[in-house]
Amino acid sequence: MSINFIKAGMQTSLQDLGRPGFRRFGIPNNGALDPVSLQIANWLVSKPLNSACLEITQAGPVIEFTQDMAIAVTGAHFELSIDDIPVDMHQTLLVNKGERLAFGKLVNGARAYLAFSAEPDLPKIMESYSTNLMANFGGYEGKAFKNNNTLPLTNIVNPKTKKTPKELQLEFGDNYQIRFVEGREWSDFSNATQNSFMDSGYKVTSQSNRMGMRLKGEVLKTTETLSMTTAPITPGTIQIPPDGQPIITLADGQTTGGYPRIGQVITADLSILGQLKANDSISFQCIDVDDAIDLLNAKTNLLKQFLYV
Repeated sequence: MSINFIKAGMQTSLQDLGRPGFRRFGIPNNGALDPVSLQIANWLVSKPLNSACLEITQAGPVIEFTQDMAIAVTGAHFELSIDDIPVDMHQTLLVNKGERLAFGKLVNGARAYLAFSAEPDLPKIMESYSTNLMANFGGYEGKAFKNNNTLPLTNIVNPKTKKTPKELQLEFGDNYQIRFVEGREWSDFSNATQNSFMDSGYKVTSQSNRMGMRLKGEVLKTTETLSMTTAPITPGTIQIPPDGQPIITLADGQTTGGYPRIGQVITADLSILGQLKANDSISFQCIDVDDAIDLLNAKTNLLKQFLYV
């Protein structure tokens, strides 16, 4: 029982909700860059919401199935077909042995998630199937899939078919506002720099990857008083390096950094970062911690309303 990659796509890897609890050992969280879409995909095939999925980045694969099973695709909007017949995302799809799923044009967003009604027949590393592409461990041989690779599967089940509730069918564009709370070094930046950070727009650069999102826009001025020693960072930490161009830490990012931390993207907006690609526009809005908690609770309650049933 397996999934065969006729074409692997630009960067297709195995991811779940990651490996929290190991940062004290220098191991990043890893896992899906859009954990909300991953959970919805797993719900559609009636699997635990933290199960492993294929994370598909910008250019999708062509996949052949060697066993009847159920699948679902969520996240970034791709044109999809099974044996050249168009199919829709956001629903349970039943595929037969020998059929091929092809990802066509990317319409919007950056990353899609393909869930399957089986488990990877692979070892977990630190309690997770997630692939750490920077350190080459976890997932399938620690790497993104290549043409003609085979993902072995076990424990195939046949779930009931479902559709994603409209309230959870997100649309993505190319211009995003990301909310953040003040970082530990926020007050060390001048008022002019703080205002410039919030008032200026930035573009996502092609140097971005699963470690960090590099932005380009108005240069933020720093001073000698902002020099730092190594300090903790987490997914969503916004650092300002000497060139004045922000970097946002993502799931595979290091656990410590030495640049001033101007802000921290709120948890409720982290999944949005996973849908940004090169040349997308981004701006920042500062909110307080209480509002950030309220937004997270609202998002969590929405997911619970539809998925935790």
